[in-house]
Amino acid sequence: MRCTAEIFSQEEIKLVHQKTMDLLESTGVWVKSPKTFQLMKEAGARVDEETQRVYLTENRIMEAISSAPKKFVLAGRNPKYDYGLPSNESRHIMSGICTNIYDPYTGERRESTKEDVKNVGRVFQKAVTGAVAWTGCSALDVPEKTHCLHEMAAIMQGTSKHVQFQLSSTHEAGYAKKILDLVAGSKEEFIERKIASVLYCPVSPLTQDAGMLDAYLELADYEVPVNIYPMPMIGMTSPASLFSTIVQINAEVLSAITIFQTVKPGWPMIYGVASGAADARSGAYVKSGEAPLISLGGTAIAKYYGLPCAVTGGGTFETMPAYLGGADLIDGIGTCDNGMAVSLEMILTEDEIGQRILRICRGIRINEHTDLVDEIKEEGPGGTFLAHRSTLRNFRDNDEIYTSPYFSSKLRGTINEKADSIAIANKMVREILEGTIEDGLPEDIVATMDGICAEADSTADKA
Repeated sequence: MRCTAEIFSQEEIKLVHQKTMDLLESTGVWVKSPKTFQLMKEAGARVDEETQRVYLTENRIMEAISSAPKKFVLAGRNPKYDYGLPSNESRHIMSGICTNIYDPYTGERRESTKEDVKNVGRVFQKAVTGAVAWTGCSALDVPEKTHCLHEMAAIMQGTSKHVQFQLSSTHEAGYAKKILDLVAGSKEEFIERKIASVLYCPVSPLTQDAGMLDAYLELADYEVPVNIYPMPMIGMTSPASLFSTIVQINAEVLSAITIFQTVKPGWPMIYGVASGAADARSGAYVKSGEAPLISLGGTAIAKYYGLPCAVTGGGTFETMPAYLGGADLIDGIGTCDNGMAVSLEMILTEDEIGQRILRICRGIRINEHTDLVDEIKEEGPGGTFLAHRSTLRNFRDNDEIYTSPYFSSKLRGTINEKADSIAIANKMVREILEGTIEDGLPEDIVATMDGICAEADSTADKA
């Protein structure tokens, strides 16, 4: 039986739903995009022209939820990395908001570059639990108006797993389509095999932003899956209450889903949950224990609506609740300094932690290979089981007794476990970066992709 965790009763889930419906109908959301505001008005939603608020009824919201696909595949450029949603077990999504990186050769923290984004993809390619490569860090060495497009290109050049990226404008969206056509082969082939998705962040509290939203509406005809990912900070941009923060997240996600489904019914959506607490003294973001609890609650709500979900809070044993809740995707591995920096070594060490936690989540199995009571009878008092074939078999089965091929069990519980593990990972990272790119794109594709980015740069000021 699998090991799972539940944070809400069915009555409590329904309370979250009811509170959310009341919030969206009575308070509404601020839709900052004039285009989207007009679209919702024409679709029959009640609006306030002066405040640009859109008010949503429960019927409209539930109709949108019903039209969103409950199953779809986040395809890899290499089909062996295809990841079907929903999943029977959590997998990792790389984070993507860091502006700094710890250099694997100097150990120093510095601003991240486009090359670093590609290197994140190369290392994430090796993560056993890694399913979706969000960009990992920011490309701060390219023009600001097109940095999201450059990051999209870089992560695609670094990994053949499914990639996730962001866009900040309709200008970037037009060039993003060219890249999708180039890598997938054509628009039709992309629609058939969705090798990329986008991350959309509502602005907490209760605001649907203009730039990102307008950019993604340009991708409607490509049916690019959208991961709707609110990031309220408890006590700052959401109330100092876990329950109320979950209600707010639910309102922000469902209002975004309603907008996207109004534009194109059947558009694939992922219910995203990302939150952490503010430091009570400084107001700074803290990667705290509250985050996995919010993620666990958000997972329960996403499942209530039958939607695939992605949550924050992976890579440490403190985040085990997020895994026990059974979220489809968990982000966070590789990030440090409260989400401000990325470490290539930590992608691998926290992938290892993720594998250990997932082994715990698989629970205790009872089958022909684990019911070995007859062997106890055979050996009797004082016997030993080392010579039994079942011992060799089960020690090779990581679903029964987990053994890492890279991080020795001798490290566990030692005073230097983290430092020694990072040292092992650093050697692995250098070998990855100094070798050839696994499943790399053909050189002509890379050159054309770089040309698309350069064209976007040259025309950004005219947009």
